[in-house]
Amino acid sequence: MKNLIKNKKIMITFISCLVVIVLVLIGVTAMKMVAKNSSIGTEAAKKFALIDAGVKEKNVDHMHVDFEYKDSTYVYDVEFDTDKKEYYYFVKASNGIILEKKILKKKHYSKKKDKKSSKKSKGKKSKDKEKASEKASKKNKIEETTKKLKSKHKEKDNDDNDVDDVIGMDEAKSIAISASGASPGDVVFTMAVLSGDTYDLQFYAGNTEYNYSIDAFTGSVVSGYSTDIGGSN
Repeated sequence: MKNLIKNKKIMITFISCLVVIVLVLIGVTAMKMVAKNSSIGTEAAKKFALIDAGVKEKNVDHMHVDFEYKDSTYVYDVEFDTDKKEYYYFVKASNGIILEKKILKKKHYSKKKDKKSSKKSKGKKSKDKEKASEKASKKNKIEETTKKLKSKHKEKDNDDNDVDDVIGMDEAKSIAISASGASPGDVVFTMAVLSGDTYDLQFYAGNTEYNYSIDAFTGSVVSGYSTDIGGSN
């Protein structure tokens, strides 16, 4: 009989403790819900952390936000990272004050960036060399053609001591622009080549395309026409 009473007391005590624990958990959960509902909110906590870090959201790779109870107050635990650093923030849930923050530089970032920069630099130098080589090749072709034309005209005019020189590309362009009536400031050339005895030029001014052939020796306009980009002449 005594054992039954003793066991009954133990059971009552256990149940009472269990009820208290459940009530405490319910109370804590309820308090957390109330605190969260009256807090600044997840999005605002993110913004406070990003503003303090000086980071734009579009530059963030990953972001995680938790609502927690820390040091007797509710906070938002905001964690995010960029390609360079990792950021850890505790933002006060009631007013957005930054309570704690930690910023770490990502390991191996500098080495990776240096390798990428080195590759880009090498690639850029290679492209620059190719462009320079192509430009020099075109220039040489024009010079060779010019020499041939001069030689050809000198052979034809052996008895004439006043043989005209081949005009330059810039002069040919200037003649074409003048003939078109376009404003030099509005002109954009898309083609300028020395072909035989003429300079073949194509350029745009406003909504109009111009095509001209200029005599390489006399500078006279061999042919020229304009076309509206819309298709009307």
